[in-house]
Amino acid sequence: MRVIVISDSRDFMVELRHRLARIDHAVEVTEYDAAEQGRPGRGFDWTVYDLLVIDDRLAGEESGLAWLAMMGLASRLPATIMVADRADTFIEAKIGEMHRTEYALRAALDDARLRLLIERLGIVEGRDMRTFANLAFDHDNEIVTSLGGGNAEDYKFVRLIGQGAQSRVYLAERVADQLTLVLKVLDLEGCEDESAVRRFIREAELLASIDSPYVVRFYDHGFTPSLGYIAVEFFTRGDLKQRIEHGVSTADALLYTLNIAYGLVAIHALDIVHRDLKPGNVMFRSDDSIALADFGISKRLNDSWDLTKTGAVIGTLSYLSPEQGLGREVDQRSDLYALGMMLFEMLTGHKAFHATSPGALIYQHLHADVPLLPDHLARYQRIIAKTLAKDPADRFQNAAELVAQLEPLCA
Repeated sequence: MRVIVISDSRDFMVELRHRLARIDHAVEVTEYDAAEQGRPGRGFDWTVYDLLVIDDRLAGEESGLAWLAMMGLASRLPATIMVADRADTFIEAKIGEMHRTEYALRAALDDARLRLLIERLGIVEGRDMRTFANLAFDHDNEIVTSLGGGNAEDYKFVRLIGQGAQSRVYLAERVADQLTLVLKVLDLEGCEDESAVRRFIREAELLASIDSPYVVRFYDHGFTPSLGYIAVEFFTRGDLKQRIEHGVSTADALLYTLNIAYGLVAIHALDIVHRDLKPGNVMFRSDDSIALADFGISKRLNDSWDLTKTGAVIGTLSYLSPEQGLGREVDQRSDLYALGMMLFEMLTGHKAFHATSPGALIYQHLHADVPLLPDHLARYQRIIAKTLAKDPADRFQNAAELVAQLEPLCA
């Protein structure tokens, strides 16, 4: 059985993965972070999934029901379970009108209830879905084993962990040394957007140029006649977003910020601006060391090969610098703004700005006062104010300046 879970909570996605594994030991679960990835677009391939599990409240307090309606207009969705924190008779009634869709309260969604809903939706052992899932597995396995430059297989398929309109992300094993890694694969034949191919090439070039313990390790990249791929390290201990959900101590918040700043020093020295720094892109290795990841929209300063449209807003809204919100050119100080937003979130347990629409959130980045820390954290307010200044000229001018402020606090 193949399942996609759409939620803002990494904890919920992990918990659901464990529950599904107890029901079907061969289950493959794709975790789709709604806050970071936005609503799946028209090119999203739903046919590989037997089941969709979706939260009733998603990024920016958007309605999961609205997401279902919009996604259903573009594609035929798989069998669906909507999960809610509390009962809502209106949503429950609307779900009841939808084909092969069930409604469940999170508190009541134990193993037995989940199994019952799956069986009610017609996803059971021995039916055609099992054959379909095997075909999907074979397709992904064929993709992964076709990559690399050797005559023999270079990579072994483990599981699908994510996808976009023209790309898929796999957990894989390098055959030569059994190293577990992540493969990002772009479908060249199905990609009608030439700039997407160029962005993919640039991401590989940027990753290959960075050599820092505070940045994701790059292993390989290449092309076949129909596919492009990038191989990078796999992180066994998740990301910073998941840790924030559990709560981060003040000491850890400062230490994590310092280590992220070390990563920024390394990439900024190469004139690389990340442009999408956020908790979901800060990863933890098995030894708990930190690495910056996902350079898909990064660029070099003064690079004429900028593949974003002039005036376009790029990045994740909760961590967007004012200049990004205006669609202007950005430099390293934009990454420092994003890091300031992350530090505030780690220290307080909540985001600095909240809004019910993207436009309202951008407005707060542009015009709202710098958020204040509670009294017991007031000693760190200067760092927050300096990183979150509206005018880049009023911020730390480089990551090394921020490091100098943080190192004594972490000693």
